[in-house]
Order: sequence, then structure tokens, then C-alpha cells
Amino acid sequence: MTHSDAAITEAPTSPSRLRAAGLQVGYDDRTIISDLDIAIPDGEITTIIGPNGCGKSTLLRALSRLLPPRAGTVYLDDADINRMRPKDVARRLGLLPQNPVAPEGLIVEDLVARGRHPHQRWYQQASAADEAAVALAMEQTATTDLADRPIEALSGGQRQRVWIALTLAQETDLLLLDEPTTYLDLAHAVEILDLVHTLRTEHGKTVVMVLHDLNLAARYSDSLFVMRSGEIVAHGRPDEVITTDLLEAAFGLQSHVMTDPVFGAPMIVPLGSRAGVRLP
Repeated sequence: MTHSDAAITEAPTSPSRLRAAGLQVGYDDRTIISDLDIAIPDGEITTIIGPNGCGKSTLLRALSRLLPPRAGTVYLDDADINRMRPKDVARRLGLLPQNPVAPEGLIVEDLVARGRHPHQRWYQQASAADEAAVALAMEQTATTDLADRPIEALSGGQRQRVWIALTLAQETDLLLLDEPTTYLDLAHAVEILDLVHTLRTEHGKTVVMVLHDLNLAARYSDSLFVMRSGEIVAHGRPDEVITTDLLEAAFGLQSHVMTDPVFGAPMIVPLGSRAGVRLP
């Protein structure tokens, strides 16, 4: 099956807090994304999925202002994000990049407190409001008991929760998480995604993630954007998007799609290239 054989669903054009129009981005002389439109649904968990090298993380970097576009515009609250002051962006949007690095010897509480920098002036001491925001972020991520521990002494799952606490300390309603479960075992990955789900359902956050695990993306997402070769080839609810035809077209993956008996989400059984597989 070719790319054009997949069921294609256009990205939404309705207003949203974070959207892009005619976006073109790349690195050096290589264009990764060209003429892309996207609107992130407010108040939902949206996950961007696609094969390696398709432009998922590049798109997230462009949406967060880390990567200036060559053409097109990213809008945050209807303003061109690349014309906004960095502090103004950081007050509205929190980003957890891939593989964040903390200075050696920094303890957890001090790292989380760095999330308050967008709300402070350079000469200002931490206020009561800053301290309260840090305490709440650590409570929400179950990291309060780690406050005095050095970052390098934490497990992978603990470290990810601390980095998410830093973004929560910014007190933004919009969170962008680039592969938050990378290098985590399944138990810790579920722990992190349970936290993300709580942030959406109990605290009203809009979350945009990049994930590689398709089954976890289907379980935890309200909507999915599927990318291939720098384009969005499908968008919608997981049960609309995750089909055998789409998986073959976007990922080159032969699969069987069934319903998760516990959560009701689509569940993918990869078949690979094994010959003679008979489906039930």
C-alpha cells in the first residue's frame, strides 16, 4: 500500500490556543516540514506519532518557539509566537524537551524553582507565590519527598517527574512534552502518562506529546496526529485513526488492531514480516 492509499483526514482549522499555518522548518539546508497546518485541541491530550525521522520532534520544537520557521507562522493565543518575548511565551507554554540536562549537584527543589524564572525579575528574590507554586508542582508530581536529593541520584522515572514539576511550576495551561517516556521501562512509562492524564482531567491542562509507543499513545490520548515525511497524514480520535491501513501506510507496519479489553482503546498487535500468520 502506498502513502496515498491511506485514509487521509485533514488537520482541523478551528481556532485554538496553539496552531500553525503554512509552517516550513528545517535544519541547515534540509527542509523537514513544508506547508503544514495544525491546530491543537484545547483542554485535551494530543499526541504526535509517526515513524522515526518523520518530523515529530521538529514540529514540537517549532510549536514551542525553539526552532524558528523558514515560512509560515506559529500562533500562541492568536499572536505570532516568534514575535513574542521569551518570558511571555514561558508564562503561557511549558516545554519538556528530549533528554534535558541539569547542572551537576543541583537538588530537586532548586531545579523545580527554575520554573519560576519567567515570573521573576533578575533582582527579585523568590516570593511567597513562587514558593507556593513550587510546592504545588512537587505535590502534583509526587516529588516532595525528593526535594533535597541531587538530580543525578534519581531514577529515570523520578527524574522525569521532577522535570514535569519544573514545567508545572511555570503555571502554564499548555504543556509540550517531547518523548517523556524515553528510556523508561513500561511501569515507569505508565506512571508518567498517568500523571499526564491527571494533569488534563483534574487540572485542566492542554498537553501535546510526542510518543513512540503506539499502544500507550492510543490509550492516553484524546486525539492523535499521524506524521509521515514531514506531513500530517491523519488526525482524529485514536479509534478513528488507528487502523491497519493507516499503520501500513504511515509506518510500513503489518498489524492487527483490536480493542483493549480494559481501557477500550485501540490495541495494536504487530505482525511484522512473519509468513503464514492467520488472524482469529
